[in-house]
Amino acid sequence: MLALGIHYLNGWAMAAADGANKEIAEWPPHPDRVFMALAAAWFETGEDPAEGEALRWIETLLPPAIAASDATLRTASHSNRPPVSYVPVNDTRRHKLPASTDLSKLKDAGLDLLPEHRGRQARQFPVAIPHRPLVHLIWSDADPGPHAGAIEGLVRKVTHVGHSASLTQLWLDPSPPEPTWLPDEGLAAHRLRIPSSGRLEYLREQCNREAVIEHADLQARMKSAKGKEKKTLKARIEERFGNTTPVSLRPQPHSWQGYARPAPTQETVLHGTLFDPRLLVLTLSGQGLSLPATLRLTNALRCTLLKEIAEQQGTSATADCRGGDANDIRSLIGRFPYPEWLCGHAPDGAPTTRPHIAWIPLPFVDAEHADGHIMGAAMILPRDLDPGQVGTLLEPWLRSSDTGLPRKIKLFDGGWLQATAELDAREYPPYNLRPETWTTQTTGACQWASVTPVVLDRHFKGADKWEQAAESIKDACERIGLPRPEHVELHPVSWVRGAPRATEFPYLTRKRDGGRIHHAHALLRFGEPVQGPILIGAGRFRGYGLCRPLGRCGLPQRGGSHE
Repeated sequence: MLALGIHYLNGWAMAAADGANKEIAEWPPHPDRVFMALAAAWFETGEDPAEGEALRWIETLLPPAIAASDATLRTASHSNRPPVSYVPVNDTRRHKLPASTDLSKLKDAGLDLLPEHRGRQARQFPVAIPHRPLVHLIWSDADPGPHAGAIEGLVRKVTHVGHSASLTQLWLDPSPPEPTWLPDEGLAAHRLRIPSSGRLEYLREQCNREAVIEHADLQARMKSAKGKEKKTLKARIEERFGNTTPVSLRPQPHSWQGYARPAPTQETVLHGTLFDPRLLVLTLSGQGLSLPATLRLTNALRCTLLKEIAEQQGTSATADCRGGDANDIRSLIGRFPYPEWLCGHAPDGAPTTRPHIAWIPLPFVDAEHADGHIMGAAMILPRDLDPGQVGTLLEPWLRSSDTGLPRKIKLFDGGWLQATAELDAREYPPYNLRPETWTTQTTGACQWASVTPVVLDRHFKGADKWEQAAESIKDACERIGLPRPEHVELHPVSWVRGAPRATEFPYLTRKRDGGRIHHAHALLRFGEPVQGPILIGAGRFRGYGLCRPLGRCGLPQRGGSHE
């Protein structure tokens, strides 16, 4: 095992997660940032061959686990960004003070180079203040072997990780704590930069230190040289560098790795659905949306995703996602070979019989003052997908390729829906934006109630039509992998406080004749705890039939009522 301990001596870490923008503090430290700190110490202390081989060995290791406490980000009182500091600009020119200088003109003669006379530039210094200023990078399966001594000597040379003011002490720890972040394949809420093979040589090329020093030395010598010596130096500069001046460039990230919290232990195995309980939550900003706008929102999200994926793959997608319904989505299908789990259609254009992506709204419900407005949305993936394929297709849509941070996704349907979606990477989002709120992944629940109406799969007739409808919903639960409910009750009013009446939601229509498909709110009661997400009914992939847990088995309902 190789475990690297990091102690932030000032009690805080200064590093920017968004590169040159410097508006977002980085926490926990990315493994690649720590690797660059090790590389910088190696470059600056003579490039010991054994330490270089140790760094090249670290490049080849699998991504490490991370043990780090939570952190508070230092922000200004009026915003979520770091406070702005005004610092003197760098020296732009040099002055020589003549012997007969008038003291009243000292500033013009050169004292404007002093900090108090220079112009000020606005700067931000993003800082994370961890609850415990200790971090560990843990490669549990790595055996440093002959590199152990070189690594131990190298870590002692590191003075800072991130900004030069972010002072650190590094050491090899034979007994590290349990990890709080683990590498996670596929889509993950957090992505960190990691080193990869060739990283050390890339850093050398980007830094270009030897060329920069040589060019500066030749230029300095040429200024004081005369005659033949000056011509010789000029010819050497042109031969060595041409008409360009060597510069050091900011290194770009090579590889990214998703990270997630360790899965909580469960005392019992719970029944789940065919949907993955690890929801990908998107926050919404801009226009406020009420829960009856679910179909417009989910159609806009789905259409925008399909359109941008096609464009990323070099295929022209002429649909503009402005129809406000599924017509734009149908126009995209067939122009690009989307996988079935992504578009919901087979290669021949027919609806797929396999599980595919579902979209749901995340409303403000189940609270005293809940009004049902949509706070965010979530993408729900089927279980057992190939994580590599999922990440390859969806990561460019969700995150910036430059910084790895969530990108802003513009949603516009040509009518009144105009909003911006962004992947929610917060550690502690509001209650209704937490996946556990909608899945009860660790505890399960026996009672679930719909917050968007359940769309019935057919029209029922007769005196017992509601009993027939209830039985069809029990069948729908079994189709998504749940045990058959002991009891199903239908009503136009939801059992979840803040959810609108079923009649306030637009109806779905049948494709064959355009007729309305009836829907209603439902209460489900199971004989054992089950975990979500629970999406049932004909509109489950478009945000209808979303259910909310009403408490663990044997416990009173949490906030739900017909009030």
